[in-house]
Amino acid sequence: MSDIVPIMPDLSELPEQLRDLKGDPRRRVFAWCYVFNGANGASAARAAGYSDHLEGCKVRAHGLLQRDDVQEAVKALCTRYLFSLAPKAILRLEELLDNPKHPKHDKAIEMALSRSGHGEKSTVDVNISGSVTLNHTDQALNDLKMLKDMGAGRDMLIETFGFSGLERYERMLADRARLAAPVIDGEVVDE
Repeated sequence: MSDIVPIMPDLSELPEQLRDLKGDPRRRVFAWCYVFNGANGASAARAAGYSDHLEGCKVRAHGLLQRDDVQEAVKALCTRYLFSLAPKAILRLEELLDNPKHPKHDKAIEMALSRSGHGEKSTVDVNISGSVTLNHTDQALNDLKMLKDMGAGRDMLIETFGFSGLERYERMLADRARLAAPVIDGEVVDE
């Protein structure tokens, strides 16, 4: 990486994350220099105008790189810079592809095909089976009765049906039991 850092363009041409760096405007210069000087934090802090008394720029750079806003700005600049390097990478890949004696020639072919949609295809065969319960409420009531018959604790029932759901299903289960109870015709006789 070169020691020469390109001049920072006008604010309107910078990525949003860099424009959004609020407070100290030196943070913006720091992020720009950090990306383009090869990630030398102390040098970027000096270029941004921070004091280097007793090598303070090392500490300042470390602190700046811990900030979320500075990290987002650096990431945005890296993304933009990486995009600008793509044409160079494509030219170098072409050189590799044109040289069958190069030790990475086969890998370059494989990568070029894969990235252009002509790589190996893989498939995943998924089989799903199960049953569908047509009446969710009836199934929930049957499950509640079964769990209660097995002696499941209150915590387990709440975990299974939810706090408010459990109360609702318990009321419905009680109503179902009352309706299913046999009715005996007769008279009450006092003795």
